[in-house]
Amino acid sequence: MSAREFRELAERLTKALVEGDFALYAQVMELPLRIEPRDGNPYTLETEAALREDFELYCNNIRLHGINDIYREVTEVEEPDETQKIVTCLVNLLRRSGRAVDPFHSVMWMRLGADGWRFHRIQSSLGHINWTLGQAGIDDGSFT
Repeated sequence: MSAREFRELAERLTKALVEGDFALYAQVMELPLRIEPRDGNPYTLETEAALREDFELYCNNIRLHGINDIYREVTEVEEPDETQKIVTCLVNLLRRSGRAVDPFHSVMWMRLGADGWRFHRIQSSLGHINWTLGQAGIDDGSFT
């Protein structure tokens, strides 16, 4: 997987989140999906119902804060083998023509299956994960 291929998969993820398209979201996520907030408690989404609930929380916060795009700048690609890739990126949550919050780093693990690449593990800032769960807000360019 090249950086370009990651960006294509990440764009599908962004489209799913911004447009509220769960079917598309489910196509890019593999269950179980492990979420790891840095400096927080990781959790695993085991079922489609849990994935949908997590998706709905994220979409609600995107709408609430007017997020209309998510840009991920690839900073590193690791390839442990042909079926797994690890991409580190700088994430920008955008609204209108500017950033909603300061950029933050995320690490996304992908696995190649019969139907293509899917995310199966995501590590991000504690503020970002709490925000996606509706447990934090955005104020003056920072997660609260």
